[in-house]
Amino acid sequence: MVSFAAWRDTAPHTGHHADRHYVTLAELLIRLGSYGLTLTWRARIFDDHPHSSFAELVRASAGHGIPTLELLAMDAPHLQAVDGDFEGYAGSELVLTLREFDSSSWDVRTADEWVLNEIRRHYPDAKPMTPDEWDATN
Repeated sequence: MVSFAAWRDTAPHTGHHADRHYVTLAELLIRLGSYGLTLTWRARIFDDHPHSSFAELVRASAGHGIPTLELLAMDAPHLQAVDGDFEGYAGSELVLTLREFDSSSWDVRTADEWVLNEIRRHYPDAKPMTPDEWDATN
């Protein structure tokens, strides 16, 4: 398990000031590459009044889940959620949870070392989490 900041400093471009960038679910799914394409997803949003796009995602992903490409075609993955779990399944086995916590961090839980290494490569501030820390963000 690792956690990293959801808000990032973007590299300044010539003639532009550095800006802040929010890591969306869509960005994380793209970082997973072909591994992520094999998964189906279920979403749980912990907000009493979620954006309508997230409510639609929760409905669409109920039951058997939604394939990654269908998920990416929706509006919700490109928006900022506040609190939510996005669970990736290989068949019926939960293999990955991406947790957006308080719009400030992403927490990643998986036993797959390749996924954790990929997250660390793209987000060098990713720090290990204990099970107690994971439970505290839910």
